[in-house]
Amino acid sequence: MVTTAGREAILPVNYSVVDRSVVFRTAPGSGPAEVTGTNVVFEVDHVDEALSQGWSVLIRGRAHRVEDPKAVQDLAEQVYSGPWPGDDDRSMWVRIDVDGISGRRIDVP
Repeated sequence: MVTTAGREAILPVNYSVVDRSVVFRTAPGSGPAEVTGTNVVFEVDHVDEALSQGWSVLIRGRAHRVEDPKAVQDLAEQVYSGPWPGDDDRSMWVRIDVDGISGRRIDVP
């Protein structure tokens, strides 16, 4: 969740987990880029309707821009998923250093 134009917003991103941190690429100046230098909450959910199961994971941590050229290169080589939208320059890497994780699994008998 970020605050943009004075309002809170939840923004979807394609992410990966690298070295116990959440990382994603975004465009400089975009909503997801605004999280750098702040404490954030990152949530991932999955629902399998056929099996009536699901899970939710909530991560709290501090987001920062990855600027070291070697670190940027390493991320580009390790992350297998790219941003879906192809119309913007999504060259900015953001790393969320995890301070805490909580979650739950949902099973319907």
